[in-house]
Amino acid sequence: MTILETSAPPITRVRVLTGEDVDPARRGSKSVVAFSDCRYYCPDAATVERCIKHLRASDERLRSRPDEQMLWDWECTYFEADPDNENGGGTVLLGVAWYDRAFFDDRRGAWFGAMHTRIYQEIAVPFENVTVEHWLALDAAEWKQ
Repeated sequence: MTILETSAPPITRVRVLTGEDVDPARRGSKSVVAFSDCRYYCPDAATVERCIKHLRASDERLRSRPDEQMLWDWECTYFEADPDNENGGGTVLLGVAWYDRAFFDDRRGAWFGAMHTRIYQEIAVPFENVTVEHWLALDAAEWKQ
């Protein structure tokens, strides 16, 4: 059975920040070697706003770096409202594109380090409401079809 065959309400995903996946100039000639899918469940609208504000500021800092230091970049950021959350909460979805395999291997666990844990506390996203999954791009994977 698929979601189309159930009575589940459709989920609306709203893009709140533009990333390298829809802006070819940001990626330039770099090749993506890995991806990360980061999800932050925010308990209320104020937390959603703080989360997006922090991500916007982080994106501005990242984009001010020299090109040779651009070993990763944000993909688009989206918000999915939780229809069962009366406080306006929901999930902020953020993708990361990684351009350097050694850098990815070294930094892929940064999301649960001290700096990021402090940021989650500032935003008021409980650590247990943060999920991150990583994938290697097919060209970088050890297996290929």
